[in-house]
Amino acid sequence: MPDAPPKSRTTLQALWETRAGRALRAVGLDSVRTTILALAVLASLIPALATGWISYRQNRRAIQDKLTEQLSGLSAQAAREMDLWLKEGLYNLRVFSTSDVVTENIARGPQVRGRLPDYLRSVRERFADYDELLVVARDGRTVASSERVSARLHFAGDWLEPARAGRPVLGDAFPVDGAGGMAMEVAVPIVGASGRFDGAFVARMNFRAATGLLKGLVAGRPGRLLVLTPDGRVVATTSVAFVAMPQPAVRRLQQAEGAPVSFDDPNGTGMVGALAPIRATGWGAVADMPQATAFAQIRGLRNATLLLGLVLLAIVGSLAYALGLLIVRPLERLSGAARRVADGDLEVEVPILGSGELSQLTRMFNDMVRLLREGRAELEHLSVTDPLTGLANRRRLMAELEHEVRRSDRLGRRFSLAILDIDHFKAFNDSYGHPAGDELLKCLAKVLQDLVRDVDTAARYGGEEFLVILTEARVGEAERAAERMRVRLSEERFAAPGGAAPVGVTVSIGLAEFPADGTSPEALIAAADKALYRAKEAGRNRVIVASTGGTGREAGGKSS
Repeated sequence: MPDAPPKSRTTLQALWETRAGRALRAVGLDSVRTTILALAVLASLIPALATGWISYRQNRRAIQDKLTEQLSGLSAQAAREMDLWLKEGLYNLRVFSTSDVVTENIARGPQVRGRLPDYLRSVRERFADYDELLVVARDGRTVASSERVSARLHFAGDWLEPARAGRPVLGDAFPVDGAGGMAMEVAVPIVGASGRFDGAFVARMNFRAATGLLKGLVAGRPGRLLVLTPDGRVVATTSVAFVAMPQPAVRRLQQAEGAPVSFDDPNGTGMVGALAPIRATGWGAVADMPQATAFAQIRGLRNATLLLGLVLLAIVGSLAYALGLLIVRPLERLSGAARRVADGDLEVEVPILGSGELSQLTRMFNDMVRLLREGRAELEHLSVTDPLTGLANRRRLMAELEHEVRRSDRLGRRFSLAILDIDHFKAFNDSYGHPAGDELLKCLAKVLQDLVRDVDTAARYGGEEFLVILTEARVGEAERAAERMRVRLSEERFAAPGGAAPVGVTVSIGLAEFPADGTSPEALIAAADKALYRAKEAGRNRVIVASTGGTGREAGGKSS
């Protein structure tokens, strides 16, 4: 006896579902309702899993919002404090620059300028933010300094120009030799009693007080604060072991516009931080903390949620495996078929296996899809067909014309468009009635459909107007084809109602060529319509070809 052929996987699954269904019926689970009741007992664990997941998502969002608020708020507060610190320093300099000691002695000879260094030293001793104070004449020479040996100025270019205009001058930050810190130079104009610009009052400011402000802001909070120049140099910081931030990290912080982003600092530590701009200087205040600290709560919450989910899934999965295969598989087939139908695929046929409500539902589903398939085919035909003439309607015409314009433009080809209009159609309707006019349109459409090639598209454009897309037909070939249409239609005789003698009609035709007469569907139709209008004016029953010059030319045919 020959060996039996091996059963396919689908056959084995169908056999298993049939036998399992018999067993379920034997214990009273012979319907979807009773089976769902049995599964509901197992599903009591699912709410616990869903609750844990929702709790995790909500807690994670709350933690992220708190982190965003903390870092963004701290960086913004630090930026405000730095702005205030700088404004206060400039305000003090303006006050110092208006002192009589400064305004009177800067304009006098060297013999009386000796009072200036003493005044500058006394001011510097009272204000710890200033490492050195200087008075600079309007020609750029240093007149006096609070130090015995004045350091060189770090201003770039003609830095006195803003001061001459009455504006403060803010220099770039630079390292302080031997001090391991940073400093910046600021200057305000010195204006004499007559209102004349006499020079500039310059201060070399350190960042010790600013650093103290930053440490006060970050005290008791995780993380650190930094003040960075646009190129990433560290101006002031609460706790850092590098002098510059990598440019990629600076760009990420700047592009985030105050929102927290992740980056690596020069030590290779993963950080998350936010940057707020310091308006007066173009610097930025950065609040950051290690990613390990920032996301520790989220990781712990995630791990606990995953562990709970794994435990619940193991319990529910082991208990529901057998029943799940029997019920879920048919539902999955129906669900998958429904998704395909929703996506527009009506070529769906779900196999009917077993018995009961699911098999009945599957049978009804297949019948419904068959009806939808038949209905869609009918609707598709009606949506693109003129109901009177059976030709393509205006909607399909415009779609075909748009497609032909794109195709011809891409391939560098030409094609032509013809507009046909029945001459004296209104008079025909008035004489024989609208039903006769409809019959005339149907007869003309049939003749027209016999005349055009398979690659061409004939459509009813509206009323008594018809359009023909002549694919890859140059204007000469299209003109000959249009002339054949005109002659053939003029030879036709249409039965008149009431037993009257058959009547003939003529057509006027306007032609346009792509791309000479238009590069868009609308432009081509407009050009062909103008040519048709000229054919009407010239006496009807003729073909007029549009041209780029707009003059057109006639082709055989006389008015009748």
